[in-house]
Amino acid sequence: MDISDWFDFNNRVKHDMTLVKEVNGQVVTKHVKGSINWLAIIFTFFYALFSQKYKTKDFLKKTAIPFVALIVLNGLIQVIFGSTIGTIINFAGAIWYGLMFDTWFRNQLLANGYHVDNQAQANATANQNFE
Repeated sequence: MDISDWFDFNNRVKHDMTLVKEVNGQVVTKHVKGSINWLAIIFTFFYALFSQKYKTKDFLKKTAIPFVALIVLNGLIQVIFGSTIGTIINFAGAIWYGLMFDTWFRNQLLANGYHVDNQAQANATANQNFE
């Protein structure tokens, strides 16, 4: 993960998707939500740390790096500009973290060898009620 992944809003997950991978003859399925992740806004890195849903190789590292960057940035902003601006930056950082959290998860799953389950995607689209 590089810094460009942190701000890749154009490729952000915008709809729910299912990713699958075969491990030891069994299919492992992971679901990625396509909306803002409210729990990631509230708990940031700790949501990835304690949630069973987000257990996958190297995802903790992927979420810890922006979390530490937010802490450092917020500390610098508070020293330079004061606590009011620091609070605004902290809030904006939490929103950014929640917006990008599931995109980082999807990207890590793809890096770990998962692929999008097109059959599950087709079924989800077919089950929608368009009126």
